[in-house]
Amino acid sequence: MNDKMNSIQKTEWLSGIAQSIQLREGIEGVTKALWALYRKKIHSTRDWSAEIRIPVPVLAAMRRELEKRDFFVTDQKLKITEKGSELLRNLFGKQEFVNQQCSACLGTGRITSPESFAVIEKFEAICQSRPEVDVTLDQSHATAETGVRKALFLLEKGLLGRSIIFMGDDDLISVACFLVRKRFMSELEAPGELFVADIDDRYLSYIKDITCDYIKTFKYDVREPLPTELHDRFDAALTDPSYTLNGITTFAHRCNVAVKTGASLLLSMPFPSGSELNPIQSNLLDMGWVINEIHPNFNHYHGASIHANQSSLLVVEKVLSPTPEKSSRLRYTPFYTGEVRPPGGIYACTACDTRYAVGPEHKYLTIKDLKKAGCAECENGSFRKLSSQELNKSSGDPPEMR
Repeated sequence: MNDKMNSIQKTEWLSGIAQSIQLREGIEGVTKALWALYRKKIHSTRDWSAEIRIPVPVLAAMRRELEKRDFFVTDQKLKITEKGSELLRNLFGKQEFVNQQCSACLGTGRITSPESFAVIEKFEAICQSRPEVDVTLDQSHATAETGVRKALFLLEKGLLGRSIIFMGDDDLISVACFLVRKRFMSELEAPGELFVADIDDRYLSYIKDITCDYIKTFKYDVREPLPTELHDRFDAALTDPSYTLNGITTFAHRCNVAVKTGASLLLSMPFPSGSELNPIQSNLLDMGWVINEIHPNFNHYHGASIHANQSSLLVVEKVLSPTPEKSSRLRYTPFYTGEVRPPGGIYACTACDTRYAVGPEHKYLTIKDLKKAGCAECENGSFRKLSSQELNKSSGDPPEMR
């Protein structure tokens, strides 16, 4: 792009990038991504993703495309070339930025209070011994600080002492609530029940053992109807579901059935583009949920790298129960990511570029399995997925496919 490029040429340039990586958000998505780079210093693709909430693999593809246009220096960091800097000035003009973001909470609206340090430390020790994630169930562990922050959020809303159902709880948020109750609500004589419904026996057993049966547990697959004894029983619900349309719909619907009218649901999920968010919002409304609050980047994870290890927290309120007609339109399965988008692809070792096939038909079912085994050539544990363009240019098969 030259210094005097007109608006039509700018649009064509942006459109070319969007089309080359088949970006669903189109020109607006590219513009949003470039504006973030122009507004502040961003040092990695992960930070870039966290800033604009576009998945890491999408931005990685955009980065490679921009490298071809001499926008980025080919390096591990997001370093913009002189040509790239001039391009940004050409796109957006010279601007003086005023930072209104809180330096303490970095725009999240939450800080870690000193009173909670001891609780976080104790919960961290509990989390270190929890079962490993099962990626086939879309499990991804939240950090200990996130768990305590969510429990304190319930306390802030006046919900921590009420009856709460956790629809799935590999993050052990119920245990964090148990600890926060003990620390900050010791005089409450008859708190509401904490109830965990989960498909994974390992977590149910761990939760029962850690809390000496204080938390009630129930083995439950959300693809099945919720037992009638759990209908309209709880004052609040929490869920961090599979991040697919059907997954969010299913978990939110089961929570709707479980809670009373007027109850709140704390729904954790990435905040996607408008085209992806529209059907989610429509389904929530059909169920009788209304969104009252959105807290971006509230949750931090040890996993969920595709979403920059973060997700948002939505606070929604049950204003009515769905009619049988609307309930019958909700689709429950398939919804696990592995069912909707089967795992697989060709990965290259970041150290020696040895190629590996990952997927149901190969030695490594998931990228987690490959990372655990490490590269057979150099023992490196870091890999990157090859794009279709890279595969088309490369020759030869990965070792497992020869």
